[in-house]
Amino acid sequence: MNKILGFAAAAAVLFGGSAFADPVTSPANVRSGPSPKWRVVATLPAGTDVTVVDCGAGWKRDWCEVQAGSVHGFVAAGVLGTQGNNVLIAPVVTNNQVAIYKGPGVNYKIIGNIPENQTVNQGACVQGTGGVVWCQVNYGGRTGYAIQSELQRQNALFPM
Repeated sequence: MNKILGFAAAAAVLFGGSAFADPVTSPANVRSGPSPKWRVVATLPAGTDVTVVDCGAGWKRDWCEVQAGSVHGFVAAGVLGTQGNNVLIAPVVTNNQVAIYKGPGVNYKIIGNIPENQTVNQGACVQGTGGVVWCQVNYGGRTGYAIQSELQRQNALFPM
């Protein structure tokens, strides 16, 4: 596994990189414990090689303890994927052709479309009306919102 390159990419995010800067995509928060209640200790971009220390049954397979360079902590299990024999922060891809809306809801204007099986940069997600979850995405120079269920982590170990 190429830990040095993965750590260099992580450092770019931690020290001045934007969540939507190319080529850093779809980051994952690394927390000090196995739940969203724990503080964020680092953010790793998709493609970062990680070593999985444990995905404990006591955590209901929702969280895995990982190491990436000097970064050590817990990530939501659903962000982990595989590439060959490596485990990494998996990139986010579209399930189908996906509309990009100006805001988090179908009442907003459609500002673009993303073809099926395309890698996108996914940011924060919010719950909209009717319980639909919308995620901020960046694709082709456009930033807007897409329905979360139309996005997935590629080659995810534990699909969400």
